[in-house]
Amino acid sequence: MPKRKAGSPLAGGPIFRRRGRPPKAFAGMNQAIQSLKSYVSGLMAQRAQLDAQIQAVEQALKVMGATTAAAAAPGMPPAAPAGKRGRPAGGGGVRPGSMKDYILKVLAGGRVMRVNEIAQAILDAGFKTKNQTLAKSVGIALAQMPQLKKVGRGKYRIK
Repeated sequence: MPKRKAGSPLAGGPIFRRRGRPPKAFAGMNQAIQSLKSYVSGLMAQRAQLDAQIQAVEQALKVMGATTAAAAAPGMPPAAPAGKRGRPAGGGGVRPGSMKDYILKVLAGGRVMRVNEIAQAILDAGFKTKNQTLAKSVGIALAQMPQLKKVGRGKYRIK
């Protein structure tokens, strides 16, 4: 077995580290940090110019009687227009011509129907699909629709 050096951690003695200049890699890192700092200052100057331009345009719009979304939250990017993305406001809205739209049309009479009956009824109503497991897809859609109420095992009606 090889001998251990006196200062090695396995020998139980103290660990001494060499002192001196930092490695050459740190010199490049300091230069990169300085470069990034100057880049951030340039961006901050551009931000100040853009803020001034935005305020001037908003002021002009205000004089003309129009408002902007950015005026509501200064310093924040404007929000997406309402109703353009995500789910419809109020939840439960369905796209015309979709399977959920046909389900609502079929159940509009107020009667209670089973999942298989609903699947057949939407096909009879003109819903076009090549889905081999339509009844399963209808069952999943029924569970996602807040306009419907489950009244029994596999039976649904409009609330």
